Amino acid sequence: MVHYDLGMTVRYKPVGGPESESESVGKITDIMTEPGKQAGHDVNASMENPSYEIENLSTHKMTTVYEKNILGIEETLTDMPKKTW
Repeated sequence: MVHYDLGMTVRYKPVGGPESESESVGKITDIMTEPGKQAGHDVNASMENPSYEIENLSTHKMTTVYEKNILGIEETLTDMPKKTW
């Protein structure tokens, strides 16, 4: 079941799964609920195990993570205005 929406800014574990000590913050750019390609990777997504394509806010690189690797919404960054420079 999908718990996050396109455009949301979230804190997530980019590598190593939920037990990893590494954390990143990014914006959700795509959500998959069936197998396919996302961020250049094959994903085995389903309604029960959705996959999210996320743009890292620091590096601007795209990655794909399953919902279990998303820690939650990053409240402090979700409503920040976009840079205009």
